[in-house]
Amino acid sequence: MKLEIFKYPIFYLKFVGLWIQNDSSLYYKIYAFFMQVLFHFIWIILMGAAIPKKNNLIELAELLTFFFTYVASIAKFTNINLKINEFLSLIFDIKNAIKNFEVPEIYIKKQLIIGKRFFLGNWLPTCIGVISSGISSFFIGQLGIPMWFPYDVNRESSAFFFYLSASYQFIESFLYANVNVMIDTLSFMPMVYLLAMLEHLCNKLENLKRHKLFNLNGEIKEIEEFDNQKELLNCVNYQRTIVELTRRTEAIFAKAFAIQGSLLSIILCTLAFALTTLTLPKDIPVMIKFSNFMMAMIFQLAIPCYYGAMISLQFDKISYSAFYSDWFYEDQKYRKDFYFFMQNATREFKLSAFGLYKINFVTFKKVVNMAYSFYAVFKRIH
Repeated sequence: MKLEIFKYPIFYLKFVGLWIQNDSSLYYKIYAFFMQVLFHFIWIILMGAAIPKKNNLIELAELLTFFFTYVASIAKFTNINLKINEFLSLIFDIKNAIKNFEVPEIYIKKQLIIGKRFFLGNWLPTCIGVISSGISSFFIGQLGIPMWFPYDVNRESSAFFFYLSASYQFIESFLYANVNVMIDTLSFMPMVYLLAMLEHLCNKLENLKRHKLFNLNGEIKEIEEFDNQKELLNCVNYQRTIVELTRRTEAIFAKAFAIQGSLLSIILCTLAFALTTLTLPKDIPVMIKFSNFMMAMIFQLAIPCYYGAMISLQFDKISYSAFYSDWFYEDQKYRKDFYFFMQNATREFKLSAFGLYKINFVTFKKVVNMAYSFYAVFKRIH
């Protein structure tokens, strides 16, 4: 089973100079350094320098939205760069597990359809928001992000520098908005395959059946001899492999999830505040930009919470699937092995973000509630 889906985010991260491996060429490292200076260090300096100069609460909220989004992006691509080898090793082992345990493609295709929908739900609003922001900047004559520049960016007095700065903002925003989406994709795609494997495991456990012959009155006449001992041990090994792969996925992305979850409450708050200050129909382009940006942020929060919740649910389902097999027709040795398997399968399994919080829908609700609390404070101050 080829995991081709991972190639596209990795290709894009290589294109923007954010996929540096030990065996990367010197030319690529120079190119990556140039890209990071031009579209990373300069950008964060220009945004950071503008924050103390903002006396208007509305402009400050707008700038903080982009600033904290960029900080979250930095945390995510720094995390993935530090753990490239671990990530590639994880993908290799997931590929081998799918092959070794003969996971049918129907399970994988089912989860890939859901994963691609999440990707589009994250990517489309991001692109629409960035493009609408760029177009409105050129037509309105105002920069899409109120950041600081060391020269006059007023279109009336300095058209050249305005269009230069607006073009720089558009290219930077488009490149790194997509970086955000690609890293989010890399973080949840292993969970897509792990969910397919968990569903397959549950099906295998349910199929640990005896073939029974019944009389006309419905009573069991004969139970066909069938050795499920080997298949049960295979399921035990399968479960251990999935647990190990899931824990490795959690270890690679836990820090990024923790930082993103913490900052998203502030980002959603400032976005909501900025939206409520708009006047229609004058600010329709800005409303489109912020609305799509908010939708993308909600997807960035919802995607890991969904997969965290679904993985926990599938792990809970393992014990139920095993219980409804025909274990009570087996011999004493099988029942003893089955008992120990059930003891292990009934343990609660939850993903966490670096130990700060669980990755599930409860966390999603808490972040949204916290964002609303911050929004209420902003609104009262305003």
